[in-house]
Amino acid sequence: MRSKQQEITLISENSSVEGELKGSEGLIILGSFKGDIESKTLEISLSGKVIGNVEAVNITISGYFEGELVCHSLLTITKAATVKGKVAYGTLSVEPGGLIEAEVFQFESMDTKLIPFYNPKAQSKRK
Repeated sequence: MRSKQQEITLISENSSVEGELKGSEGLIILGSFKGDIESKTLEISLSGKVIGNVEAVNITISGYFEGELVCHSLLTITKAATVKGKVAYGTLSVEPGGLIEAEVFQFESMDTKLIPFYNPKAQSKRK
């Protein structure tokens, strides 16, 4: 009997990627990524750098992130991480030494529907 394995996408340490990545079960970034990410889980390693808009269920940041981040469940920011921009999360864990220079919002409940920050239609409706 064959067991279902989680699909993992890896961006290696010496790679630099620009664009849009959607639908990945799991994403590990060791190098750099610029653009939009939509994934079930995301890990930005110590050497990883992401600039853009991110949406995932669970996110762990050990490297550098700048942009707009939507984490529907657990957002973990380790002691070596730097996070800048706008952040919305379900549950937040920050290790001592982790740096957050961001507007930070907590979801009121797990059932809350969040309109991503980067949605131009949502921006015009908020005014």
